[in-house]
Parts: sequence; C-alpha cells; structure tokens
Amino acid sequence: MSQPRTRIVIDGKPLVDDHFSGVGHYAMGLLQAFDELLEHQPDLDVRIAVPVKRVPKLAPYRLRRMRPLPIYITLSLMRRLIVQDRMPRMDLVLGRGIYVFPDFVRWPLARSRSITAIHDLCFEKVPEMVDDDNGRFLRREVARSAVRSDLVTALTQGMADEIAEQYGIDRDRVRVVGCAADTRHFYKRSEREVAEVKERYGVFGPYVLAVGNVEPRKNQARLIEAFCGLSADLAGELTLVLVGAGAWKEAEVRAQVDRALARGAKVKLLLGQVTDADLPALYSGARCSAYVSVYEGFGMPPLESMACQTPVVASNASVIPEVVGEAAELVDPHDTASITAGLEYVLRLDPEERAAVVADGLANVARYDWDTAARALLAAIRSVQGGSR
Repeated sequence: MSQPRTRIVIDGKPLVDDHFSGVGHYAMGLLQAFDELLEHQPDLDVRIAVPVKRVPKLAPYRLRRMRPLPIYITLSLMRRLIVQDRMPRMDLVLGRGIYVFPDFVRWPLARSRSITAIHDLCFEKVPEMVDDDNGRFLRREVARSAVRSDLVTALTQGMADEIAEQYGIDRDRVRVVGCAADTRHFYKRSEREVAEVKERYGVFGPYVLAVGNVEPRKNQARLIEAFCGLSADLAGELTLVLVGAGAWKEAEVRAQVDRALARGAKVKLLLGQVTDADLPALYSGARCSAYVSVYEGFGMPPLESMACQTPVVASNASVIPEVVGEAAELVDPHDTASITAGLEYVLRLDPEERAAVVADGLANVARYDWDTAARALLAAIRSVQGGSR
C-alpha cells in the first residue's frame, strides 16, 4: 500500500497580484526551482492557493508538479480580510497540511504547521520610511506570524539574526532560504541590443543606472544629489537613469529630479516604464549601477548588475555588504559625499581594473542560485513534517 502524501499549501498571492513586486520575483524563482525538485519527492502533494479568478495567471510559470488550489473569494476581498484581521482559519477551508507563506504574513490556521518568509524589517527598523498604514499593519501581522509559525525564513544570515532578536524567537527557528539573480535572463547583452533598448527609452550617451522602487528607503533623492556633485568632466557626459515602480512619497524624488535638471545635470526618471525583458540590456550598457538603499533584507539589483558585467556602487547599510561581498564599492548611504566619491572611483576605473571588478562580480553572483534556495525550502518543510498540530 502506498504511503499517504504530505500536503503542502503555498500562498500564491505574490504570483498573481496586480503589482508584480520583488516578493513576486522571489516567489517565482524559488517555486520554479522547487518545482524541479518535486520530481524526486513523490511523498509531497504541493498546491498553490490563489483566488479562483486568478488561477489562469499561474499558467505562465509552467509549474508542472504543483496544482492550483482555488480560494473562492476575490483577490480584493482577500486583501480586505487580511488587513482587517478577519481571515478565517484557512486550513478549515482549504484542508490541513504544511502551509508556506512567501510574503511576510501567515494566515490564521487551526491545526496545521506553517513556514513564513520575512524579507526585511524596514517597518520596525526604519518606520519613518514606510507608509504609516502599511507600517502599522506589518508591525502587527509580522510579529504574530513570526511567533506563530513553526519556522521563519529569511534571505540572508544577517536578516535571520535580526528577525530572531526582534521577535524573541530561537535562532534555530529562522532558516535562510536565499535569493538569486536569474542568469538565464540577466547576462551581458550585445551592443546592438543595448543600443536598441536605450533608443526605446530615450537614453543617450553614457549613463549610471539605479534600479529600485522610487521611495525614501531606496534613497534616490540623495543619490541624485550625489550625482550632481560629480566632477565636471563626468557630470558633463553622464546621465543618471532611475528605473523603478512608483511608490510611497515618489513626489519627493520627482522634485529632486527637477532641481537637478535646473542645475544642468542630466537625470532621467523611467517610472514604471522599463519591462523585465529590457532591464538586462540597460544594466549591460551602464558605466556602473548604484544601489544606495538605507535598509534592505537582500537587494537584487546589485546581483543583477553584476550578472550583466556592470560594476556596482552599493550601500554599506544593513545586509547589503553580506549580499555583495567584496565585489562592490561600498558607500555610506547617509553621506552624499561618500556616494559621490564611490561613483567617482568606479567611473574612473581603467579597463584592466574594470575587468577585475567584473570578474569579482560574476564570482559573487555564482554564490547564489535558486536550486540552493529551493533545497533550503525543502529542508525547512522536512523539518516540520512530523505532523499537523
């Protein structure tokens, strides 16, 4: 007689949400790699739970060994129930199992085990840089999720330590399930492709690229100020190109762009315009990329830039040094002069120095891969597989 299969239920909301966020990219990379591992895990029955009308949105991910598990409410109602703390105990609705939540918040459960991913603690550590309503919601729900989950996952060792300390939970209950740049997509593109993409977005001449949602935590306003402080020869030839989705207080960055333009600097804000398909070419064509966020739980853009063989100027704050290793020029995100100096240094690398930095970047990218992350998730699931509560 065959053994009963262990049921795994994954919250698939990040995959089908209207705004495909960084968490969505994380869930996509992790679950596609996890799907491959399932070929050799016949005892696991994995379902992806999403609102019923969103089930067709799972098809493009080509997850061959995970079946959709429809939730018979709309996505908007589901959001309201979560925000209003009115979600029912979902394992009474969807069935018992091991529940995996890739987006900070654990649903109420009656008698099922759970694993919750907490990507960062910006709402605790830099609350002034988070929307007030969202911050209040996250402080309430993430604390509950951390305490009530059997395991919590983090993207880095540093963030795992921070989560354990913040919520007073044993460090061995926080596992690292990492992140990676998809090198099948992020790789050095040809000069022709770079030229075509630059023309498509109206980018002319050499440029510095900054990728990230436009919000205070990402520090674009200070980056613009630092860019304006470059030496005259660099400032005269370079454009600062800002790529990302609009977010909280984006108007402050728009105003800083206007001030920079009035001073004669060349700054281009591509807000919500650049497609995922075009991003590798923009990385590939840049003289360098800049990622000077004041706080992160990981930070994908530096790895994407390195994979495209473009040097990186990165913040020395939070876990970013752990992510970039020895492969980026680190700067103080709170010090405009430090950012300017970091840009100056990287922009003036000679060809031999630049080649060495590129090689270091590629080696750093190789430290991260989705298969390793998927195996860490599998190990976390196995560790709580002893039965439902």
